Amino acid sequence: MLSRSIRGDRKYHKELIQFKGNTTLETAVLEARIDNMLTQFETNNEKRLIPHKNGNRAYHEIISFHANDSKNLSRDAMLDVARTYAKERSPNSLMVFSLHRNKTHLHIHAIVSAVELGGKVKRLSKNQFRELKQTMERYQEKHLQLEHSKVNHSKKKNHRF
Repeated sequence: MLSRSIRGDRKYHKELIQFKGNTTLETAVLEARIDNMLTQFETNNEKRLIPHKNGNRAYHEIISFHANDSKNLSRDAMLDVARTYAKERSPNSLMVFSLHRNKTHLHIHAIVSAVELGGKVKRLSKNQFRELKQTMERYQEKHLQLEHSKVNHSKKKNHRF
């Protein structure tokens, strides 16, 4: 898991390493880590410059890789993708990433705070999100040489296999 601007997260990471193999203690550390992150997302949300009762607090976004590309992706490469996404998506926001394999393909789940650290709401328009996807695709082509993990940017929903 990669977290950005989460205070105290390194402490939990060190504890996880220390308690590796002890399922009970690992679970307790993970629960405390998640509680810490949730508290920080909620505290950050309270700093909105323009309060909104039912405003988004966070966004759940997924970076998915084709199965044929997944076998060539290392954990370090995926962490690099997550870091690049964070810089391109919203460099002044809280973010948490989780890397995992589901069935045959790898993907990265991102939780992105809807409020930047300074209190400004950070929402991407459809065009901004499309540009972000294209930026990430160019990054992947240049740095990871992925052949199959292309984004379909057309409005028609068709599947490419």
